[in-house]
Amino acid sequence: MALDPTADRPLTLQLADVLRREIRDGARPPGSQLPTESEFLKRYGVSRTTARAALQQLANEGLVVTRKGYGSFVRERPPIRRVSSNRRHTAHRASGKPIFDTEAVEQGQVPSRRMLKVGMVEAPPEIAQWLQIDPEDPVIIRSRLQSIDDQPAVLSSSYFPLWLAKGTRLEQPGALLEGPDNAIEALGFRFARGAELLSARMPTPEEARVLRLPPGIPVVRLLHIDYDDEDRTLQVADDLYVADRHEFVFEWTEPDGDKERS
Repeated sequence: MALDPTADRPLTLQLADVLRREIRDGARPPGSQLPTESEFLKRYGVSRTTARAALQQLANEGLVVTRKGYGSFVRERPPIRRVSSNRRHTAHRASGKPIFDTEAVEQGQVPSRRMLKVGMVEAPPEIAQWLQIDPEDPVIIRSRLQSIDDQPAVLSSSYFPLWLAKGTRLEQPGALLEGPDNAIEALGFRFARGAELLSARMPTPEEARVLRLPPGIPVVRLLHIDYDDEDRTLQVADDLYVADRHEFVFEWTEPDGDKERS
């Protein structure tokens, strides 16, 4: 497909449109190498700057990866799907594993984690609000870097009130094989309802370092809050997702939905 230098749409975006269509139509399968800068010039008549900008656009969308010294390739790894639904806790109960692991395995991916911090800290103001405690009150934190196929995917920090976590396995160092959710229920608590807040931003330098993010890649922050049947906050999970490696699915069931069909 020829590009039109007289069109209002910049050549960079025109080239990105062509490549995106070819990737999604299967003309460029996963793992295939994209043209070199000289090949872009020969085939599309665009400069190296235009070709690089188009490839960067596709990389930001999670369609392309660039390997220094080797070129650009159609991404092989499928996006990591994170599902929010009223069946979320049912999934980890059935598997006996952390929900992160459960979802990854269901998608044919290999989960792993590295613990970063476990112990008592002062609650950040926003976290304290959701935990229904005073700012700077002590809480238990479990912070870890969660990876998929050995690639950093989520920077997770879970906060627990002392009345729930003090002196329990939630306060002990090391990963919990069953995950925090199952550990909470093993203490006799039950999840009754939850809330989630989703936002996007650029990472801090430290976050980019830990998540191994190249310049220009944003993160998605998902704040997940769980309550029991007495409306007490059981945990607040503050998770930072690598934006170009994830897609978020929100499912819900309408009350008596099957009975209300006309």
